[in-house]
Amino acid sequence: MITPLQAAALIRRNTPSSVSRVAALADCCGSVLAADVRAGCAMPVADNSAMDGYVIRSVDVARASKDRPVKLRVAGTLKAGDGRTLRIAAGTAYRIMTGAFIPTGGTAVIPKEDAKLQEGRLCVEQPIRTGQHIRRCGEEIQKGQLLLKKGTCLHPAAIGVLASFGFASASVYQKPRVTVLATGNELTAPGKKLSPGKIYDSNSWMIRSALLQIGVSPLRVLTLRDEIAKVRRAIRTALAEGDCLILLGGVSVGDYDVVKEALALEKVRTVFWKVNQKPGKPLYFGRKAKKIIFGLPGNPAAAFTCFYEYIVPALFKMLGRSEPGLRQRAVKTEGAVPQDKSKHLFLKARVSKDSVKHSAADELTAQALNHQGSHMLTSLVDADGFLRVPPSGEGAPQAGTSGDRRLLMDFLPHAGLI
Repeated sequence: MITPLQAAALIRRNTPSSVSRVAALADCCGSVLAADVRAGCAMPVADNSAMDGYVIRSVDVARASKDRPVKLRVAGTLKAGDGRTLRIAAGTAYRIMTGAFIPTGGTAVIPKEDAKLQEGRLCVEQPIRTGQHIRRCGEEIQKGQLLLKKGTCLHPAAIGVLASFGFASASVYQKPRVTVLATGNELTAPGKKLSPGKIYDSNSWMIRSALLQIGVSPLRVLTLRDEIAKVRRAIRTALAEGDCLILLGGVSVGDYDVVKEALALEKVRTVFWKVNQKPGKPLYFGRKAKKIIFGLPGNPAAAFTCFYEYIVPALFKMLGRSEPGLRQRAVKTEGAVPQDKSKHLFLKARVSKDSVKHSAADELTAQALNHQGSHMLTSLVDADGFLRVPPSGEGAPQAGTSGDRRLLMDFLPHAGLI
């Protein structure tokens, strides 16, 4: 049986690299840039007013005082969007709106609330600093300057940047097309009445939500009975339409676990089946051409753990994201740390909020949560991530001990602690 590290390496080796495409700006949110983007113009594109007020020539009021105010003729109004090319003459001012371009010769803006008008003229009682309330051309970005780097995830602010520089599309990595298929005669959709022997289907809802959280919208999410013909047909369709298939349940050794048989009939090559870990020992990974297939255990906590530890890194590679998977850090442990003599453990764990507030960045403290069973989902609500506990012969803390011992912890995306 392979180790978690060997499983992760095999998945990465067999996962296709990301493919780029040009996408309309409206479809880019959550995608990753496949090429550097450089500014096609300066930003701002021209000197413009930061305030509603009056644009003047500072030289005209250099000797202004309360005793000897300078009165400037107001020659007109400039609005944002005006395309006129104007030169401001000596002794004149223009009323100007926020964002309007500064006329040639204009060197400062007096805010509307500070302006004094007498008989239609602007009365200035003190010198005005050159550049006051003017946004200079190129003060944010110069033409040709690197705007966004390849590998940038296009969140709403990045989309706004692209739009502000006139980009209607961008070269991004194509998001993988993923199908989620849950199997099990016992599964009932939430909202329906439970019949004897049935349970609610939580896995498909959980994995769908986890995909959306990392920016992947699944093609479809299906729940089927353990009927090999239907399962096989769904697998064939998913592999024809998509890039990745996630199967939930049916990969263990039970008489009615039909998924592995259906995969074999569809000529899917098994890369590995079973990993020396808890939870999630019966994890399956296969490949057909450039399509990858994951089979997650039916127990919900096992499915959740395997999704984040193994599927997220594969999807990140296909998305073109730079991070290899979950954020990871060595943490101190406190309280009892369960262990196994022969298996690697992924323990649901919570970081002490006290350690976040008062300790150095490398001194986070984590505690294994109760209810570690692979069938127990509720404890994951409080989990910040998973403690990686190697088998007892590989340096794990002894069960029931605590103190200045460190383990690697993989942080879930919603943890927000590091």
